[in-house]
Amino acid sequence: MNSVSVGWERVLNSEPNGLAVSAVGMCIVFVSLVLISAFIAALPHLLTLVAKVFPDSDTKAATDHDRVAVAIAAALYREKYGSPE
Repeated sequence: MNSVSVGWERVLNSEPNGLAVSAVGMCIVFVSLVLISAFIAALPHLLTLVAKVFPDSDTKAATDHDRVAVAIAAALYREKYGSPE
C-alpha cells in the first residue's frame, strides 16, 4: 500500500525543485497582496483627482443651492437691518 505524503514532505519529494517553486509562489502571492493593499490605500487620493477632472453634477447643484441660500439670507438681513453703507 502506498503511503500518502502530506505537507512539506510532498513538496520536497514530488519534484526536485519543489522548494524553489513553493518559495516563488509565496513571493508572487505576497507581492500581489502588497500591491492590492497599496492600491486600496491610494484609492481615496485617486478618487479626489478623478472628482476634480469629472465633477459630479449633484455637487455643482448643491453649491448653487448654497449660493442661493446665502443670497436670500443677505437680502433678508439688508431688509431687516438696512444696508451697511
